Amino acid sequence: MTCDMNYNEDQRQILDAANALLNTSYPLSRLQEEKPDDLTALAEFGAFALALPEERGGTGFTIVEEALVHGLLGRHLISSRALANPIAARLAARLGRHEIAEQVAAGTLSVCAAVPADDSLLLIDGAKATLGVVFGGRQVILIALEELPREGVPGLGHSVVLSRVRGPLSMIGECTDSSLLDTSDLLVTAQLLGIAEASRDMAVSYAKVREQFGRSIGSFQAIKHHCANMSVDAEALSALLDMAAIAVRDERGDAAFQVAALRLLAPRVAFANVRTCIQIHGGIGFSAEADAHHYLKQVHVLRQLLSGNTMLDLPAPLAPYTSINERN
Repeated sequence: MTCDMNYNEDQRQILDAANALLNTSYPLSRLQEEKPDDLTALAEFGAFALALPEERGGTGFTIVEEALVHGLLGRHLISSRALANPIAARLAARLGRHEIAEQVAAGTLSVCAAVPADDSLLLIDGAKATLGVVFGGRQVILIALEELPREGVPGLGHSVVLSRVRGPLSMIGECTDSSLLDTSDLLVTAQLLGIAEASRDMAVSYAKVREQFGRSIGSFQAIKHHCANMSVDAEALSALLDMAAIAVRDERGDAAFQVAALRLLAPRVAFANVRTCIQIHGGIGFSAEADAHHYLKQVHVLRQLLSGNTMLDLPAPLAPYTSINERN
């Protein structure tokens, strides 16, 4: 497989515009206010409809461009509702509910992510959501939430609001199509990559200004090694994400395997980088004084939204595949 990994002009323009929007409307400092994200600016930007066809209100780009944007969303710790929206739009379109798909893409219907929890569902930042996307197992389900009462649930501090819904659910539809699951996992892992990169950058920036024994801690060899490891791991994850996104876009036979590998690596790298970032920050790493703890909480949330097959369930792309039954 050969491909040009450089950004084309469209991709550079999308990233520049998205960066400008996120820096202006969604700085990390907003997390100190403990208010839910208003996703109107992202909806107007078209972030929820990047890969939808133009005739359905989208912009007609591919999963590659969408993954690049979600990497930036991860960097800025945007609410998981920004992840639920494009998945809900795709699922509604597959179900023939094109009006819902277009409303979700335009941001006029609020959607949240949900995960099963015993006999109930946990809604993530879904206090005012009218639709929910249930992630779990090897399927995604679109449900209506308007008539369901919410119960408050102690969550991950004040920055991640959880609520619980019970009782019979009004299911709009479900999908077990591997292509949709691969797309979902690709966007989740793109946000995890953004977190891994942002926590690396935060650690490096802090190491340059924090002084101990009369000099910055970034000059100490142990800190240098930590930062170098964070950078290498993030670059490895970035390369794998690029390969997986291209494979999904081109509908290659190894797409599912590439996404499964990504699903295995992304949470590990994100967790490792965030933990190291917190360690480099020392005693303030877990405090409200530093933003590092927000990244850790978001990794815990995003990890719950991954689904699909494991690598061992799939044929390796560069080797002939023989099933267990055939080998026996």
